[in-house]
Amino acid sequence: MIPSSQYPQVREYLDYRKFLKDFYHQKKESSVDYSYRVFARMAGIASPSHLKMVMDGKRNLTHATLKKYQQAIGFKRKQDSTYFELLVSYNQEIDHDKKVDIFHEIITEKKKKGFSVLATEQFNFLSKWHYVALYVLVDCKDFVNDVPWICSRLRKKVSPRNIENAINDLLKIGLLEYDQEKGLRQAKGALDTPEEIQSMAVIPYHRNMINLAMQYLDDGPWDLREFNGGTIPMNKETLLVLKEKIRELRKEINEMTEQLEDVTDVYQLNIQLFPLTEVKQ
Repeated sequence: MIPSSQYPQVREYLDYRKFLKDFYHQKKESSVDYSYRVFARMAGIASPSHLKMVMDGKRNLTHATLKKYQQAIGFKRKQDSTYFELLVSYNQEIDHDKKVDIFHEIITEKKKKGFSVLATEQFNFLSKWHYVALYVLVDCKDFVNDVPWICSRLRKKVSPRNIENAINDLLKIGLLEYDQEKGLRQAKGALDTPEEIQSMAVIPYHRNMINLAMQYLDDGPWDLREFNGGTIPMNKETLLVLKEKIRELRKEINEMTEQLEDVTDVYQLNIQLFPLTEVKQ
């Protein structure tokens, strides 16, 4: 018999479906008689396959079934039940901005209960342009570990407080480390970020970079930029080929610039391919 304290702690999760799977398998391990039918009966749901379909992402929870699931799970603390509701809202929210807001609510709740998480810092690095710019800037030969200097090098588009926050976050997630000579340096190793956070950061990241490009289009020197574009005919087969070519080009440019010595500046490369017509699925 597995003690209730050893059942999955809901606050360790960002995906409520994963929590349900782990909860079910632990209950099954604790009692061979436990089944989808037993869960459905405890929840007051007619279909014994309902839980399996929710776990597999084939069904969502409605407000009514959410309450029934909380009953069947048997949360001992109201805070855990409320957190489960947050997870459901987060997973099923379609609007990206609302999803990001719920994500920050979730992280706040996790930290309230003492869970050590770096999700916010990881999300910031993947979504905010100045985090990435600062990380690359540190590798420049003339880098100075001084907040006003960094602000100036980033064209005074970031406040000193935001620079300080970015430095602290990058130190926390291990992308930067202290250096006796330069003050800061890039740390070795890649950022290990859950796929859920990566996918959520994509939209704000590209919004930021597109907005920066629009600003530079208005006021940046022409000899320091390259804006180009073309309107082209397309079909599904060619689209797949072009997307792959774009990925290969970006990879080639990344590999070329990673080998640079005496780096002096930080640039942003945006490559955009999107439909101007209504695409027939």
